Amino acid sequence: MTSADKLSKQLDDLWRKHFPLIRSRIEIIQLAVDALHNNRLTHELQVEAAREAHKLVGALGAFGLLSGSDAATEIEKLLSEESADSVPAEKLSACLDTIKSQVHSK
Repeated sequence: MTSADKLSKQLDDLWRKHFPLIRSRIEIIQLAVDALHNNRLTHELQVEAAREAHKLVGALGAFGLLSGSDAATEIEKLLSEESADSVPAEKLSACLDTIKSQVHSK
């Protein structure tokens, strides 16, 4: 096994180890998106989703999922800078779709 093969296997092992946590972070953001669509986004959920998006920025970037990392950055920004009634739901949904697509392609 070459060094590149070993590194690839180690990255794959890390991905499998961290995937449940990445998935749970995506689920929290999805809860916020769903709540926003139903005019039920609380400040607490908004803050939690922004925090989870922040964590995804680094995690996705570390695995080379740069579009997903950029989308997570945008979600964090939208949720951190806006009040719940002014967060653009469609933009948030589109960013989340980008993250999901990147994660599922890994």
